[in-house]
Amino acid sequence: MLALLLTLALATTVATANGQKKSAVKANVPFEFIVGDKVLPAGKYSVSEIGSGHDALAIQGINANDNAVRLVNTTTRSATKLSKLVFHRYGNTFFLSEVWTAGEAEGRQLLKSREERAIERELSQIAGNRTSKYQEVVILTSAR
Repeated sequence: MLALLLTLALATTVATANGQKKSAVKANVPFEFIVGDKVLPAGKYSVSEIGSGHDALAIQGINANDNAVRLVNTTTRSATKLSKLVFHRYGNTFFLSEVWTAGEAEGRQLLKSREERAIERELSQIAGNRTSKYQEVVILTSAR
């Protein structure tokens, strides 16, 4: 029931977001990756902020099935010169983690999925409490 309500809420957010998109970040991702509970294949993607508070991202691939929506938090750093996608890599599994647009000091950080949190828990039990359980992978992109 809760999953159904969340799905409806996200669908409503996407439907009301038309005309509210900021510039999209375009990228060619050379590996399969996960957004929320959806596995997306390698390929070309457009990532846009949606929602009235820009509190979600729409990830859209070339194929109709290669799409996902994920809630985000705002994160800040010094302004980045290049647009980029940041992934967390655990072995051969990649999770989209952050999206940055050139010239902006605010980026969007995706909320960790249940699967990513489970992998982190497993790795911390196996390897002890090391601070870095993943490798950060950055793909430079273009903003349009």
